[in-house]
Amino acid sequence: MKPVDYFMHAFRDVLLPAFLLAGLSAPLAANEMWEALFTDRLENARSGDAEAQYEVGIMYLKGQGVKQDRDKAVEWLKAAADAGNEQADSKLARIEEQESKFNELQSQAKRGDLDAQYELAMMYLKGRGVAADGKQALRYLQDGADKGDEKAITRLGIVSFKGEVGPPDYKKALQLFNQVSDTSVLAQYYLGEMYAGGSGVKRNYNTAIDWYKKAADGGFNRASGKIINLEEEIKTEQRREANRARQAQQQAGAAEAAEAAAAKRAANQAAAAAQPRPKVAKAEPKPVRKVASAAAVKRTAPKPPVKKKAPEGLDSLVDSHWLRDTRPVNYLPSRVTSCDRDDQNLVCFSEVLQRKTGTNVVEYRVKSIITDTGESYDIVYRNLVLDVTDARDPDDQPLGYDDQIEKGFRVKTGWTPEHRVVCKHAQDRSLSCDKDSTHQITLVAED
Repeated sequence: MKPVDYFMHAFRDVLLPAFLLAGLSAPLAANEMWEALFTDRLENARSGDAEAQYEVGIMYLKGQGVKQDRDKAVEWLKAAADAGNEQADSKLARIEEQESKFNELQSQAKRGDLDAQYELAMMYLKGRGVAADGKQALRYLQDGADKGDEKAITRLGIVSFKGEVGPPDYKKALQLFNQVSDTSVLAQYYLGEMYAGGSGVKRNYNTAIDWYKKAADGGFNRASGKIINLEEEIKTEQRREANRARQAQQQAGAAEAAEAAAAKRAANQAAAAAQPRPKVAKAEPKPVRKVASAAAVKRTAPKPPVKKKAPEGLDSLVDSHWLRDTRPVNYLPSRVTSCDRDDQNLVCFSEVLQRKTGTNVVEYRVKSIITDTGESYDIVYRNLVLDVTDARDPDDQPLGYDDQIEKGFRVKTGWTPEHRVVCKHAQDRSLSCDKDSTHQITLVAED
């Protein structure tokens, strides 16, 4: 890979996801970094650098760091090709091929071909073969939807749900998805998304699960991880409800015991008051005690303060946020994980996390069960894969949508194999752990 391509790929595939994972605003982080990169490459392109000319052409083509402009993209790509850049030659051929396909689809769409109308809509949405134009995309999708085309109805619902052209319109998305919910697995999947997130409808995990299951039964594997996720959310709420009930019962028991003790004291005091008082003999005068001097009092050592007992067992874990090399541990109580009691164990479930593997971005959560054996903490955890998306945006796939049916069929979600971590009890706010019986790790409590 050429140095300039390595830089571009490193930014898109490593630096940008890292910024997003760090919790920065996605549009802000992406836009500012792309704009800085565009300014840098444009300066080199103007000085005759063929690689930079190629990159500037690609940025104009995709609207990265600059407003999309296909004419300027072609201009810079031709300059790079004239300077001997083979990638620019290939890209120009691809652009010509896309434009040819776009013109052909236009002719077919005029003859009433619904598939052609749908593909034209997608090319307008993604800016493939033509400059991106959301309004034109909506026009073709709406026309196909009005004619009863299931793909157009479903995609129009997705565009409305995601707000890809203007703000989200959940009411319209719901109406469109319901229109084809008997046959479209994509519509079923997105109805699950709406009920899971409470988008335009009242949040209802059970209803969301029902829709996800219909999509999964239709072969849309991407829904499988979402089903497990919501089932785990329901279990988490059940654990918390049980803990709240147990805590309320304990508080009621303590209040009842305190009330009984107070009543007993009052009865004893009343009984004592009812007894006749014995005659008290005249007291002999007390001998005068010698008062210690101020110096003697000063020399008297004060009592040491009573030390608070440190939390033991699982309580010592819950009272801290655990780190490994400054990163939150996702299978112990931390800033990304919440834990609840379940009988004698501690059950933890992380928030949605992201990890990049190759060109894929994986969304996942981590569930762990922690047992205090008396000598160590025994931790068993698994990753729950929720979604897998391709970080690339290849030009040879003009539609480029991860929720296309064929993509959803391939994505594998669900539980990964178990891992086991055994940690010695905390000493000096640290844990010495053995992971999968293969390597040692040290975890520390966050200050």
